[in-house]
Amino acid sequence: MSHSNAFAPQSPPPSDSIGDRIRVTRKARNLSQAELAARLGVTQPAIANWESGVHDPRRVMLAKLAETLDISLDWLASGARSALEADKHPAAAYLRRPMHHAPVITFQDAARFLDDMKADPHSFAEDYIPVTSGSDKVFALIVTDDEMRLVFPQGTLVVIDYADRSPADGAFCLALAREGAVIRRWRRNPDRLEVCNGEKKSPKAQLVASPSVIIGCARISIRVH
Repeated sequence: MSHSNAFAPQSPPPSDSIGDRIRVTRKARNLSQAELAARLGVTQPAIANWESGVHDPRRVMLAKLAETLDISLDWLASGARSALEADKHPAAAYLRRPMHHAPVITFQDAARFLDDMKADPHSFAEDYIPVTSGSDKVFALIVTDDEMRLVFPQGTLVVIDYADRSPADGAFCLALAREGAVIRRWRRNPDRLEVCNGEKKSPKAQLVASPSVIIGCARISIRVH
């Protein structure tokens, strides 16, 4: 059977999904959902689910659909996947997150956000780094703190979500300590900030603190080479 590789509906469906291509082609062939289902050996509700985007046909069934409808398999399979099917992809959650250009600021400027969350980090940005984040309240810092060298080597960029001031036990956060704004590991019971420099007896290994000193939570770290 020869396939109509150049098949294109006269009125292309708005979203041009796989389901749309099945529906428009079926109608162009003057077939009902029940008639197409009988030719494929599936149920009519299966056809309805494909066309409405509840889920997409498997690859083997796509090939059978292409043959039955006399269309190109490549054209049919290249339609957009249904939203529900696309959400099953391991990267779906990441890809849905919006892209932000996080301003790179100094630790001194970052300390302002403890008392003023409405401060604009863009007004004192020294550079920008593109990141994906569910929050638009982000800025980035260049870490040069030897006390955190095991986790954040010199020159590491760390993105901070300053809308989140509730770090989980063991998470990294930006906090205001005696020496100014610093990135530390947050620990509970008792609440404290920990350094990560590999020295178990370091005098700065544990600094007693309270949640009120948290400026934001670390979200992403990027090694710059």
